[in-house]
Amino acid sequence: MLFYKYVLIGFLVLFSLSLGAQSKSTLKEEAKAFIATEHYEDAIQTLERSRQLVRTDEESQFLIAVCYYQLNRLEDAQALLASLTAADKSPYPECWLYLGKILHAQQQFGEAAAHYKLYLRTLRPDNPNRPMIIEEIRRCDNGLRLQFHDARAIVENMGPQVNTSGDEFAPVLSPSRSTQLYFSAIRPGNSGGPRDKDTRPDEKFGRFLSDMFYTQLEGGQWQEAKALHSLLNSPQHEHLVGFAGQGQVLLYYQGWNWERGEFFADTFQQSEQRTLTTTPLLAPVRGQNGEQQLFSYNDTLIIFASRKPGGYGGLDLYKTSFRDGRWTAPVNMGPVINSAFDETTPFLARDGKTLYYSTNDSKKSIGGLDVMRTVYLPEAARWSPSINMGLPINSADDDTHFRLARDGFTGFLASSRKDGLGQRDLYVAYFTKYRQEMEPPTISFVASQPAAPVANPPVVSQPVSNPPVSVPVAPAPTNNAYVWQTTYSSLSTAARPTWLMSLAEQASQFPEDHLVLTCYVPQNHQGTLSGELYSALQLLTIYSRTLESNGIKAERIFIRALAHGEQDYQVDAHFAPVTTSFSTRSVPVIGIEQAKSPANNALEEALCYKVQVMSVQRSVSDAKLSQRPQLMLEQASSSPYQRFTAGAFSNFAAADSFRRELISTGYRGAYVVPYLYGRRLEKGEAAQYLSSFPDLRKFLGR
Repeated sequence: MLFYKYVLIGFLVLFSLSLGAQSKSTLKEEAKAFIATEHYEDAIQTLERSRQLVRTDEESQFLIAVCYYQLNRLEDAQALLASLTAADKSPYPECWLYLGKILHAQQQFGEAAAHYKLYLRTLRPDNPNRPMIIEEIRRCDNGLRLQFHDARAIVENMGPQVNTSGDEFAPVLSPSRSTQLYFSAIRPGNSGGPRDKDTRPDEKFGRFLSDMFYTQLEGGQWQEAKALHSLLNSPQHEHLVGFAGQGQVLLYYQGWNWERGEFFADTFQQSEQRTLTTTPLLAPVRGQNGEQQLFSYNDTLIIFASRKPGGYGGLDLYKTSFRDGRWTAPVNMGPVINSAFDETTPFLARDGKTLYYSTNDSKKSIGGLDVMRTVYLPEAARWSPSINMGLPINSADDDTHFRLARDGFTGFLASSRKDGLGQRDLYVAYFTKYRQEMEPPTISFVASQPAAPVANPPVVSQPVSNPPVSVPVAPAPTNNAYVWQTTYSSLSTAARPTWLMSLAEQASQFPEDHLVLTCYVPQNHQGTLSGELYSALQLLTIYSRTLESNGIKAERIFIRALAHGEQDYQVDAHFAPVTTSFSTRSVPVIGIEQAKSPANNALEEALCYKVQVMSVQRSVSDAKLSQRPQLMLEQASSSPYQRFTAGAFSNFAAADSFRRELISTGYRGAYVVPYLYGRRLEKGEAAQYLSSFPDLRKFLGR
């Protein structure tokens, strides 16, 4: 994005030179000043004050087309540029450039490259823009190769409640609440007001600086973003970079520009405890030296971007580790990752060896900064060659700040792609397959070290917790030894069951077990089954929040909704053991005893396989989906999305056959998942149950 900004400013200078000694209209000069400061709407309005400029002045028409492009109005820009090239045998050469950029943004890589070449032919051999255009042609060639690869994810704009016509970037999911997302934004209304390049207040040509915000997921929708505390957001740039101290310390950057600032640690003090000063980060990452885009891993490793002397060119990625009670000197991460271009916005996955970052290396990128993935190979003590994450994670514009959620299926990123609402927008990615790198580490590229202090003094309020205990899991004192049940005539009449409080009390007797809440929906009901299951899951979400407020950790709760043959809605709860010593426990796993039949016996077994069909964040009315056998909608309380699964099988081979059938009917992302006592078993957990359930070897591919 910065590249295009500098190119645009350079073009404005070239235009002025091409007009020689001709006098400039005041309006055009003012419009150019607005464009140079990225006030594109103001530039258009300025030029439109003169009908003659808009109708007959080619330079003014070109400037308006550039503004349309910057405002994501691609069709308007394309039409105006096409009219300029058709009406004049020798139009501004930059018309071909911007037509190429529009086609590039629309992922028409071949046609974009052709227009870039038309522009290239107009440039003298010594023109400084030639290398940049050649790089764009290479990126188009990369796009042609990658556009037919299978999509790994579905990417959605987070919408107008989060994004604006401004610049939203750097999404960071809360480490303790998967439904809360922090981010940074440059938008109207930010602290300090608009300022010029020298940071002086400037209402006309100034730009706002960045503030920090958060948004929450409620009812499947991200809510209106809210700014962080006024003592965190100042007139300077604030950029949230992550968390430390086991999630209790917020790390952020503050400075008047992006090259000269400092990193700080905030310990979430109450408003009345805050002061006008904050605590610097102790690690050897110096914002005042231009070091930026810090990522902290387990308080023992920091990866950041820097232009330190001796690098490979542009921004390089460096790392510093906490060893023997101190931080090591930063080390360049090497030529496999770094290049003569920019490498930035690192994210190290939970396994400690899968690194995501963004680069605009034209050998790898399809446009601007692209998200890459590399894996540390401990046997060889080196990084694997970086792989482009492809479409739709990447686009023809800048794609940065990629991070995976702990659930392994969801990711977040910032992108300046031209289908957005502003300069950069926040996007959420739903992966079709579980990202194995979000499993806890076995071998990391950084040795395990004691947690490092992040601030001095470390003002961190530690949570009070009881030491782990080992006690036998006793049955709950109810009519059914292992099941709590309630029946409703409809979802609209459903209320919180009285046994929720008793259930919360019993949870202390099952300290390691998971709690499964199930809502059974009548098979014959109005509307589609998929929509009804979603409504039932929202009811269970309310119940799970009640349990959380009474001391049950969110990660222990698993909720699901499925159909049964009864006329009423039924809600039940049971504990799913995490040890196989209770494999004889008679509990309803996915079905219920009253509805048991030869067709769904697999639903009652301790180990059951189903096939995931899709992930959603809102209700879907899908008649085709509703016809799938044993359709179920599920959600872990720590996850922001819901997952539809179908079928129920007692062995992996039968489930895999059903998966292939679903793929042949259009569900390309279908894959098999196991359930143990009704709780979804993630792949990383399955290995510990092999001795009791040998069929899991087929699921694990062993």
